[in-house]
Amino acid sequence: MRRRAGIMLVALLGAVLSGCGGQEPDAQDGKQLTLAAPRDLVAGPEDPYYTHQTLRVWEPLVTVDDRLRPVPALAVSWAAADRGRRWTFTLRDGVRFSDGTPLTAESVVANIKRFLRIAPRQSAFFSLDAGMEVAYGKLGDVRAENGKVAFVLNEPVADLPSRLAGFYSMIQSPKAFTPSGDFAGKPAGTGPYTLVNWVKGQRAELAANPFYYGAAPAYEKIVVRVIPDANARVAALRAGEVDGLIDKGALLPGQVAAVADGFRVIRSPSVLTHYLTFNASREPFSDPRLREAADLAIDRQAIAGRLLAGTAEPGAGFLSPVFGDLADPGITAGHDPGKARELIAAAGPPAKPVNILISSAETGQFPYADIGEVLRAALEQAGLPAKVTVAEATKSVMEAGDYDIFLSAYSVPNGDADYLFRRFLRSDASWNVDRKLGYRNTEFDKLVDQAAAQTNPAIRRDLYHRIQRLLATDRPMIPLAYQDNPIVTTGKVNGVTQNAAYVVDLGKLAPLK
Repeated sequence: MRRRAGIMLVALLGAVLSGCGGQEPDAQDGKQLTLAAPRDLVAGPEDPYYTHQTLRVWEPLVTVDDRLRPVPALAVSWAAADRGRRWTFTLRDGVRFSDGTPLTAESVVANIKRFLRIAPRQSAFFSLDAGMEVAYGKLGDVRAENGKVAFVLNEPVADLPSRLAGFYSMIQSPKAFTPSGDFAGKPAGTGPYTLVNWVKGQRAELAANPFYYGAAPAYEKIVVRVIPDANARVAALRAGEVDGLIDKGALLPGQVAAVADGFRVIRSPSVLTHYLTFNASREPFSDPRLREAADLAIDRQAIAGRLLAGTAEPGAGFLSPVFGDLADPGITAGHDPGKARELIAAAGPPAKPVNILISSAETGQFPYADIGEVLRAALEQAGLPAKVTVAEATKSVMEAGDYDIFLSAYSVPNGDADYLFRRFLRSDASWNVDRKLGYRNTEFDKLVDQAAAQTNPAIRRDLYHRIQRLLATDRPMIPLAYQDNPIVTTGKVNGVTQNAAYVVDLGKLAPLK
């Protein structure tokens, strides 16, 4: 099938992608699949990646399994030397990009150097705004050596394969980029699919990659529609307009039981965690007593069980249980409205209502409007007047400091916990500084750096537990709930899997025989 489609695909790949129109292709003998997602999984040529990993247009060196452990992708193995200062990756044989050129160690090096050149840069998926030290540590050099890729580091990195998993080791044909690092045209990866058409905010059209090294995908064409409204997504599924809903927040928690009868719901543990972020650069939450009061006022059990409809577990430690033994099971989050009122009375209530900020984009993925109202009521009952603000451009609102609490879901782009600490909370972290968290703790910074370089798993685990206990006391960000990520398909679709980073492998989807 793959070879037969080759001539047609070459013509299709010459099409202009960004903003192209055109009708969705008709289904042909079960060879087309139509899915829907809450967001656009294509970001376009100005994005560092162009497409989300889920579309399987490109592949990374390393990916993660359902327990966030690094597993081979384009790299089949890796080895560390000099106590984590040198890492060598062995590449998969016989791989070609969708433009027909071979995958080589030199092409991998060109991709890594491109990232270093263009960072910091925003992305619709995982931004490079924190700089590439978050991904590679203090990288001295990356080079091709006898067909392998060697990373030479100025300081040890204990878990470079985990850091590289996913977006930070996206590999595409060097011909896909201009010297400045922008995309020259269409993306050219090694995955089972190629992007042949994209209508921004509406749909992406994929076709089987004739140069794919693995088994040919079962579907010749996949269309992924963008349907931001949660009810409209389910309506399209029920009407037979789409064969499945995928990606982060594909189903609202309250919809899971409703669609379970007649459709196939796939639930798996996810790295997604709902956090409350405090603006501690100004009153009232510059006072740690009021951060503690807000924490104690929240009934996490009720939020996870009722509003998130059992698709989440109440949060406690900063790292979710998906991180395995790096998560600290000894941390608990209490619900004590009485003590919350005492703390607020001692500190003095604020002069104006606390502003709870929510992104309008996330209200189509999670019941944040309802959760926001529950948070507002809990704070007011404890003596903190509050209001809920739903905004489209939350980044600019936060950078202006015009919020007190921000409710949002975060994850990691890889299997590495260091990303969360280094990007969000370290004293020099872009999120911390630019978005007015006001968190400064030299002990926290020191522990994060020690853990990143520690190659002994037991010592590294203990360091991460110390970090989480420190955050449980300081409360710059508090975990509200650990979220599963339910997705759904019709009974006609087989081979649906989803890893902990909520990536669905489109290459494994197939019609049910």
